[in-house]
Amino acid sequence: MRTAGWKKALAVCLAVALIWIFAGCGSGEEDHRIAMPMSASEMRSRHYEDVVTKLREVGFINVCAQPMNDLVLGWLKKDGSVDEVSADGERNFKKNERFDPDVYIIIRYHSFAGSEESTTPEDSGGEPVIADTSDGMTGLPICSDDIRDLSVKQVVDALTQAGFVNIKTEPLGDLVVGLLHSDGQISEVSVGGDIRYKKGDRYYPDVKIVIRYHSY
Repeated sequence: MRTAGWKKALAVCLAVALIWIFAGCGSGEEDHRIAMPMSASEMRSRHYEDVVTKLREVGFINVCAQPMNDLVLGWLKKDGSVDEVSADGERNFKKNERFDPDVYIIIRYHSFAGSEESTTPEDSGGEPVIADTSDGMTGLPICSDDIRDLSVKQVVDALTQAGFVNIKTEPLGDLVVGLLHSDGQISEVSVGGDIRYKKGDRYYPDVKIVIRYHSY
């Protein structure tokens, strides 16, 4: 009986130790991530400048505000009010959900035609593309053959300026020495599952775009 009790006590101690170790490891993995100050639904209808400020105050660095140029009178929607916010392609995130500081956050807001341009830089690896959205679709600003010569930021900037809103960046974690590929070098960009496409090919603005790049 004493032996059985000793074994049971030892098993309990080991279980507690394992739980403590795994819990510690799990919390360490998220130390570098930042909690969202608001949920996606809470950001909607706020003024976009307020949302941009709150996101940058907590440490997010890649925040893009994109005017929709959809207002005529402004009765139903206010100029500058947020329509949608996506973080790394996710549009239904919750308050305190954690993301990397350099995740790309795109804020789409209502505006009158001719409003200011997106807050992203104009240097996007090519001439700015003015999207023809008369059919609800948007033309790609780059072709699949050009992407390997661009940085992740340049590709994201070009796509957001063209009007695409569901963009996800995905590090491959495949580098050891970095002789064949450099850290941050793009491997491929898929658009709705397509990895071969031409500049001007048309997709819906919310098509899923995944940018995969080499990383340590």
